[in-house]
Amino acid sequence: MKKKIVFLVILAMMFSVIISACGNNNSSGDNNNTPVSVDGADVLTDDSQTEEAGPIVYKADVEAFDWEGKEFKIMVNDGDGEWRDVDFIAEEQIGEPINDAVYTRNSQIEEMFNIKIVPIQIGDRVQSVRRAVNAGDNSYDIIFSTPFNNATLSQDGMLYDLLHIPNLDFNEPWWDQNASKDLTIAHRLYMMTGDIGTMYRKSVGIILFNKQMVKDYALKDPYQLVANKTWTMDEFLSMCKDVSEDINGDGVWDDNDRFGLLGYCDIMPISLMGCGVKIATKNVDDIPELTFYNEKTVDIFNKIAEVVHNRELFWSWSRVGSNNERSRVMFANGQGLFNWNEFHSIPNLRTMDADFGILPMPLYEANQERYYHSVNPHVALMLAIPISNPDTERTGAVVQAMGAISKNVLTPAYYDISLVGKHARDDESVMTMDVIFNSVTYDPGYMYNWGNVGTFTLPMVDNFRDDVTSEYERLEVRAQTALDRMIERYLELD
Repeated sequence: MKKKIVFLVILAMMFSVIISACGNNNSSGDNNNTPVSVDGADVLTDDSQTEEAGPIVYKADVEAFDWEGKEFKIMVNDGDGEWRDVDFIAEEQIGEPINDAVYTRNSQIEEMFNIKIVPIQIGDRVQSVRRAVNAGDNSYDIIFSTPFNNATLSQDGMLYDLLHIPNLDFNEPWWDQNASKDLTIAHRLYMMTGDIGTMYRKSVGIILFNKQMVKDYALKDPYQLVANKTWTMDEFLSMCKDVSEDINGDGVWDDNDRFGLLGYCDIMPISLMGCGVKIATKNVDDIPELTFYNEKTVDIFNKIAEVVHNRELFWSWSRVGSNNERSRVMFANGQGLFNWNEFHSIPNLRTMDADFGILPMPLYEANQERYYHSVNPHVALMLAIPISNPDTERTGAVVQAMGAISKNVLTPAYYDISLVGKHARDDESVMTMDVIFNSVTYDPGYMYNWGNVGTFTLPMVDNFRDDVTSEYERLEVRAQTALDRMIERYLELD
């Protein structure tokens, strides 16, 4: 017990340094000394808050106007299972933390503004917004759609620049500060995220590991590597090579065997970004420039490919035409030391007999200044406002208040109760989740995917293609053309 306590102290000290280096920019971070109005009094959202003082209550500085029973229509995802909306649909309290938090927040907003929140589940969100805008129909006051969808709609002039919406202040702690910095293009912001929803957090890429297998194979403790800041790509890939076994001895490596790594093709771009590779970097004028290709990128790609292109080391459900559920079952059955996945998969492992841990994406090398994580732009849902909305002032007030109340009730339900309380099995995982959520970044090249520059490595993984230089050269001109066209369209919207 004493050894574990000492380890946790060291780990906590190390994480505090990492988070400070990251600027503590996640929407859940409270160490920013931002004055927040709480029932008319100003408090500081930092460590000066004592346990005796109770939890901080966040409150948006907006007018609580009377909207005379108007419907406030929110476009949400109509997907099933893991991607079905849970952030706005809650008809009653049912004893489930996230549902009840959403119900509480919605009820408070409805009372505050005399409105009725109406979530509308939509599949084809791009076409639905286009139809509404072209018809001048206020079908949706706000929408929650993927970065890819929002990128398309914004270039077509279908979305408001959120920086010009009255009452929205993205400096407030309930907005993701990394998103507000990373997602601007030419000083325009067309999508945003933060405590107002949980669906973007569910898409963050992570690594799960089987703690029993670490012991059985006498491997290094990944948590200790993280604590020592030696959780590097070399260490990770080396451990992946120590475990694989043809369990049934048939000479065929399939889902009946054991692997060092389970996952799918998205591991490549997320691992590259975790090592500090920037698909695009913004210049002083807030214009993205392609910065993907260099010697470091090629070196990292080749290291990762050495494992993910080896059938005996890596089992990929996207490669064999299976699904993520099969990967999770294999991991639960002890058929994988590591499982590259996203946060949405953790609740599905609650019945796993062996203990598992949660790890950040590996560093390129020990002297890398910080960790990097990313949402999945295919499925992460972010706030946007269609230009068919006729009342941006009141909409901004509702959204701002919704974000503040969500930080009070929804984020704790997701993070503290649902994720930590139910599914994380050790104190170290709680700390690694803090690191992960504090280091989510939004590479514009991955979010906008000009000419497939953000996703071209996905089929390379599934099809065992190694020549990243040729693949990039083949699309670079197309990517630059798409990037230039986007900037031109944004400037034309002025």
